[in-house]
Amino acid sequence: MSELSTTPVPQPAAAAATATPLTSPPVPGEQTRLEEIAERIKPRQASNLLLWSILAFFVIFVVWASWATLDRTVRGSGRVIASSQLQTVSNLEGGVVQEILVRTGQMVNAGQPLVRLDPTATGGELGSGEAQTAALQVKIARLKAEVLGREPVYPAATNAAVAEQIEIEKALHAARMQELAGITGSYGARGVQANRAVAEAQSALSARQSAREARAAELATMRPLVEKGIEPRLSLTQSESAASVAASEAAQASASLARAQAGVTEANASLAQARQDWRARAADELAKAQADLAARASTLPALAARVERTIVRAPLAGRINRVLVTTVGAAISPGAPIAEISPSRDTLLVEARIRPEDIARVRTGQHARINITAYDSSIYGWIDGKVESISPDAIVDERAQMSYYNVFVRTDTKGLLDRRTGKLLPIGTGMTAEINLLGDPRTVMQYILTPITRLSERAFRE
Repeated sequence: MSELSTTPVPQPAAAAATATPLTSPPVPGEQTRLEEIAERIKPRQASNLLLWSILAFFVIFVVWASWATLDRTVRGSGRVIASSQLQTVSNLEGGVVQEILVRTGQMVNAGQPLVRLDPTATGGELGSGEAQTAALQVKIARLKAEVLGREPVYPAATNAAVAEQIEIEKALHAARMQELAGITGSYGARGVQANRAVAEAQSALSARQSAREARAAELATMRPLVEKGIEPRLSLTQSESAASVAASEAAQASASLARAQAGVTEANASLAQARQDWRARAADELAKAQADLAARASTLPALAARVERTIVRAPLAGRINRVLVTTVGAAISPGAPIAEISPSRDTLLVEARIRPEDIARVRTGQHARINITAYDSSIYGWIDGKVESISPDAIVDERAQMSYYNVFVRTDTKGLLDRRTGKLLPIGTGMTAEINLLGDPRTVMQYILTPITRLSERAFRE
């Protein structure tokens, strides 16, 4: 086996001929030139570093583009519009001017008094109504006590008039209770008499019944004696007559007792009816008083509101544009204008125009950024806001030959803040603005691939 492995294999002549130049040593000058070419072709370390850096940057960019998100933005142009109109202040009832509290150009807050009217007439009506209401409440407390048969609990005396009314009702309650006591006393006396008559009738009945029983016993004894001839027939007749009289008297006594008992029942019923009638009268008065109180309760708020309206107040905050009443003591007609107020805006309202192809990405409450073109946004920034409403249909501009949707954006603040002075920059109605409506976020990779996706969809569709 070792001999076979060491035996040289013969080579063909042609193969030997071709192998000779490859195994032949190179010429010294050619060897040097080949080494120079190899050294020149070999990449340097800086080139390798650049290649790996480009590859790492590409990988990092792909990862970042797959995770980083950007808000989809719908852009539109618009202008600042008036958020509310000029407010005219008036009074429903009118009246006589007592005092003018503001002047033209003055800033006022919501609810601040502007003009005070004379409250004499309406105040008198309100005071009278309140006094009558208090009197009715005291009267109702007294009547409830009479109907329920208990001591009255009067409301607190808030003023002298109420205290006086309480004293009047207390005296009236005492008189009513005396009246009830007189009624019950009268019917009570009748009841006592009826009870006495019952007692007398019961005594008479008892005596008559005893006499009847004695006569009956006498008759029972007499009859056998007469039959035996011991006693004469006349004695039997007399005994029978006496027994009959005793029975009749007993029957009369029983009837008298029944009449006396009926008298007691009638006296008790009359007493109960008298008390019921007395309470029924109090209940009728209570119902009427409660009805009057309900009617007063419905009119008092209206009277109080009329008195409150004698002080004409600002419906909102703003600046007095004009005071239309200038004379103290002048009469104002109902509903006549008293002052004009230009509202001070806490926020701005921007009317934006959005293209129909973008309207599907706009919704109410969507966040918006508003750049006022009169101020450099790189210096003063933007105003944040939200979409307040969207027009239901597209509007066609005949001159520009285009259609658009009106989108109204309400700002979160009054306006732009000048960082140098710390004051709000003046923003007036009609100023133009650029509106960016921020939509759903998308990754950077989605933005990069969107044109490619659209192109591929169009190509496949064709």
